[in-house]
Amino acid sequence: MRQLSVCDHRSRQSETLRDGKSLQGKYLTERVIMNRVEWVKSAVSEQLSDSYDLLAMRLLFPPEHVVVNIQKEIKDLYVYPERLESGYCDEWRAIATRALFRNAFGEHWRSDEENLQLYLKYLRSQAIPQCVHQNVELFRMLGEALAIARSDNTIAFPDRRRQALINIIWPEKAARD
Repeated sequence: MRQLSVCDHRSRQSETLRDGKSLQGKYLTERVIMNRVEWVKSAVSEQLSDSYDLLAMRLLFPPEHVVVNIQKEIKDLYVYPERLESGYCDEWRAIATRALFRNAFGEHWRSDEENLQLYLKYLRSQAIPQCVHQNVELFRMLGEALAIARSDNTIAFPDRRRQALINIIWPEKAARD
């Protein structure tokens, strides 16, 4: 029969068995996973933060359940350019994070950091350019929508339904107009 002695030092736990074996491997695995998560999030925010890269990651790693196809989402950016920053980029960032976490750490003889860097290098040099080449029209539409949204002389003319919704959400804004 094994007897556990647990010593809690805030978030760090140390467990030892009566026969002298340690259960530190369990916590080491959790720490490695946390390091991977931190590395992946950092890599996505630093190296895949561009809208084009995020769209490529969305196309390379499509979600299992898609409500609206990606072509319609990109076409909608002409009418609703704020969707890119308010929703699409966040969704695509989450997809990129999951994809990196699932696929970047397959080479067990390399360090996690080296695996991640090599996988990012592969994505940036081969997979993303190939994706852009295969989906030129989507990336062209994204570029046009970005140019419109970033232009200083562009004024959005919302349709009646959108204006009615804005009036419901922000009635004080409607009173000023």
